[in-house]
Amino acid sequence: MNRLSPKMTLKETAYQYIRKCIVDGVWSGGTFLSEHSLCEQLGMSKTPIRSALDRLEMMGLVKLFPNQGAVVSEVSLKRILEIYELRLALETYAVRWLTGKLDHSFFVRMDNNISLQATSITNDDIPEYVRLDRQFHEMIIAGLDNEEYAAVMMRMQDQFLLAVRTTFMKNRQRLEGSIEEHRKIRAALAGNDPERSERLMIEHLEFVKRIML
Repeated sequence: MNRLSPKMTLKETAYQYIRKCIVDGVWSGGTFLSEHSLCEQLGMSKTPIRSALDRLEMMGLVKLFPNQGAVVSEVSLKRILEIYELRLALETYAVRWLTGKLDHSFFVRMDNNISLQATSITNDDIPEYVRLDRQFHEMIIAGLDNEEYAAVMMRMQDQFLLAVRTTFMKNRQRLEGSIEEHRKIRAALAGNDPERSERLMIEHLEFVKRIML
């Protein structure tokens, strides 16, 4: 199936398509992705497909087999917990620093994100909720206006979200708890108590760790 976008290069289109299928759970851990099959699905040559797979291997989402294809990575518990510790350090720092410093436009974007989260819950659309959850957390890191922090967040988000999606699939009631925690974090960011913001973020991220253990 042709998934080309006139606004992206072939290799970027291939990367985004394969990454989305992995993160959304279309291709689970251990799935073999042949170069030939991907070429047929995307209607492109092997060159952009190989470039996309190289990039996905660097992100830790696949393991390459030269001239054959790749296998979707199965993210280990150890790796998930390592990423959790990194996210905890980064995001608690972010909310503590940003509390009381964000402008109106930031909260307009965040409120829109939370509204869309609510819609995805109503529609029982877990992949969409996971995408919006990622956007919510990336929005906070972006508020720091630090390219290095944003790059670190992007590198680890996909692997962590594989665990988050599994958590939501196992316990759909967690969706309601997750969005309520997002609302509390949003309110705390608009206030003047950095310690409250930090505490709420710790409690929010801690849930995934408890479920995985």
